[in-house]
Amino acid sequence: METVLSTARLDLILLEPDCARLLAADSENGHPWGEGYPMGSTLLSAELTLAAAARGRPLGAFGSYQIVRRSDGVVIGDAGFVGPPDETGAVTLGCAIIESERRQGYASEALRALLDWAATQTGLTCVLAEATRANPAAQRLLETIGMHPVGEDDQLLYYMS
Repeated sequence: METVLSTARLDLILLEPDCARLLAADSENGHPWGEGYPMGSTLLSAELTLAAAARGRPLGAFGSYQIVRRSDGVVIGDAGFVGPPDETGAVTLGCAIIESERRQGYASEALRALLDWAATQTGLTCVLAEATRANPAAQRLLETIGMHPVGEDDQLLYYMS
């Protein structure tokens, strides 16, 4: 059974191991892909999903989700978590949208849905994210969805919700 989070315009479909295998083989998995999909981050998420399943520790709902635009069923990106909560109860959030679909609010819509879902999970203490100093759009996105800067280093700004 598919795990789906829905928003006004999007369905976020959990990347299960079977779908991750198809992605890793560069094969569509039930939804047409937008131009530029899968992205490098998509393939990395697929590999992480497969590796976790192979270790007998599937990521479950704390994995990556394909972002499907409901109006035409096209996959336009990915959003999700890097894995289940760590020993402190923290998870890390990320998102990538194909170039042609950026600046239309899809990333903020998807990330808000994930934050809302995360807020209902028992034992979760916080959601973390990061943006490079060279990516002001990612910084604005994280602040727009309600995340707050909590630290920085030479290359990254760190956020928490």
